Amino acid sequence: MSHSIVPMIHVPDVRATVEWYESIGFRVVATYGNETPGGMSFGVVAFGDSQVFFNQGGEPSTNHRREVDLYIYTDEVDDIFERLKDRVDVVERPHNTFYGMREVIIRDLNRFWISFAQESVFGTLMCGVSEGKSELVEKALKQGQLDLDTLSVAMSAATSRKYDEIVELLRSAGAKTLPEVDVDVLQRYAGKYQAENGPEVEIALNDGRLFAAPGNQQPMSLWPLDQNTFKPIAFEGATITFNATGLTFTQNKVKMEFTKV
Repeated sequence: MSHSIVPMIHVPDVRATVEWYESIGFRVVATYGNETPGGMSFGVVAFGDSQVFFNQGGEPSTNHRREVDLYIYTDEVDDIFERLKDRVDVVERPHNTFYGMREVIIRDLNRFWISFAQESVFGTLMCGVSEGKSELVEKALKQGQLDLDTLSVAMSAATSRKYDEIVELLRSAGAKTLPEVDVDVLQRYAGKYQAENGPEVEIALNDGRLFAAPGNQQPMSLWPLDQNTFKPIAFEGATITFNATGLTFTQNKVKMEFTKV
């Protein structure tokens, strides 16, 4: 027996909700209570292999966020945005996240958020490198949008794992060998760092390489771009730069200062 979870959302008007979801590409699977006054007390809609239940009894709201969000995996985020952008309330246009996903967020008629998401080019590349899947690396390279630093870090990671085929793919795409940093310098960077507003990160040296563990998260490898600037392998568009008193985390022009404690 297979197992699955189906969200049930209580809404003010089941019929209007079902019709709205059908209008943006969901499939109506079943409706119930159509004979009751006002019609339709329960509805089931589907997107791909996933279903959502809508039940009566929900309250209207003007809040920015509601109690439930839908996160939908797809492989056509940009196409969905182009199809819906003039018909729905767009919360966020297509964008790449720091955790390797490309998302577009809209709001339904009840103000619940719907995120359509697929793996970003960066996420596809790093997944291919971490799992040794050259076909994913080739897919990412064909899509482009990858800067030289990202390609070079990916090649170094593939080299450390002895994925020779992936190394050659990345070298052919323009990846360069990263600089070496003396282990004594790396040792000086190890320690705990704290931001003024509370977040902490632990920098550790292991087998000649730096690793960063934000809060209680799993450590991620840091790859040197120069003697004091490193790129976290798991975060797109991010760098960590060490200085005399701490470090600066930069991502997409947003900076956070951490002091060594």
